[in-house]
Amino acid sequence: MISLVKSYWNDHSKTRMDMARAKSPSRHALVDSALKLFWKRGYHRVSMGDLVRETGVSRGSLYSDFAGKEALFHACLDRYQETVVTPAFGVVETKGAGLAEVGQYLDNLLARNAAHPDANTGCLVLNTLAQITPQESDTMTRLSAHGRRLHKGLHQALWQENQKHQKLDEAEIEALARFTLISIQGLWAQSRGSSDSAALRQYCETLLSLLASRMGVEPLHGT
Repeated sequence: MISLVKSYWNDHSKTRMDMARAKSPSRHALVDSALKLFWKRGYHRVSMGDLVRETGVSRGSLYSDFAGKEALFHACLDRYQETVVTPAFGVVETKGAGLAEVGQYLDNLLARNAAHPDANTGCLVLNTLAQITPQESDTMTRLSAHGRRLHKGLHQALWQENQKHQKLDEAEIEALARFTLISIQGLWAQSRGSSDSAALRQYCETLLSLLASRMGVEPLHGT
């Protein structure tokens, strides 16, 4: 009799565990759901209750997997790099990339904006920087790493382009890379909630024309 009871509860517990696993989303799906919410509302405007409702995962499971909202947000930042930044910016980071690849990156941003006209939420990193304080050091470190990544890629691409005519010295390339980064951040900010794709494209064309002129190369066409 005892063995029958044990067998029943073991089988019953296994069934419940299997059902729980079947109902639980994958880690990527969970993080993707949380990412959309953080991106739309902003880090400090999202509560654990909001995350429970958005992801469909219990509060206990969220704490078990991520130890809290901040850790989940950090996972979202990593996912953002993987699914948003790299597909768009990776072309600038390829070996031998130059001004044409910077133009392709801007095209990628414009294409993403056009593909999601009703959900243009700007840049998650810039949105978050506008909300958090320097005391939130772990998050700030991750956000700063994003900026360093973009700066490094842009600097290398402009340096490579400069090899054609060697018109600029290192200090000028550095200044131009920072100018380009700030301009792209402005594009991201302008794209937040904007459906005026023509204006955004004109912004990109103007930026590329300025870069080409400064570096003494022919302006890009068809961007």
